[in-house]
Amino acid sequence: MESTEIAIRQAELVLKLYELRREPVMRLARSYVGGEFLPSSADELTGLVAAGNQQSAYILQVYGYWDMVAAFVLHGAIDESLLYDVCPEMYFQFAKIQPHLSGFRDKMGLPEWMKSLENVVDGSLEGRSRLAHMRHNLEEIRAHRSQVPRE
Repeated sequence: MESTEIAIRQAELVLKLYELRREPVMRLARSYVGGEFLPSSADELTGLVAAGNQQSAYILQVYGYWDMVAAFVLHGAIDESLLYDVCPEMYFQFAKIQPHLSGFRDKMGLPEWMKSLENVVDGSLEGRSRLAHMRHNLEEIRAHRSQVPRE
């Protein structure tokens, strides 16, 4: 297959993935995970996932989606640099759980949970750099939230 055909197929897959992100329930899930979801420890992350409520479902849906997308990269269906260019949200979402991931895996007995996502983000200098930038942004968000009175 020619490189142009490969690029077109990858672009089509990325557009299909974008359509999935626009699905109504996925939008709600992304809104929660991209917004108020901000675990501060492995225990908190474990509690949120294990609660069995709508927020748990949202967490699992969003992270399952991004782990699937990362698996596409690892198996050659999407070029890693293309994903980097079109999916900065993935790095932001990963930054929210990355500090607690090892502890979560231990507590839940899930050593492979989010391994594809972790491997893609940690697998390149660009990914690690973007992760560091997103973690800095999250620290600023935490600081801002701590100063805002809750209703």
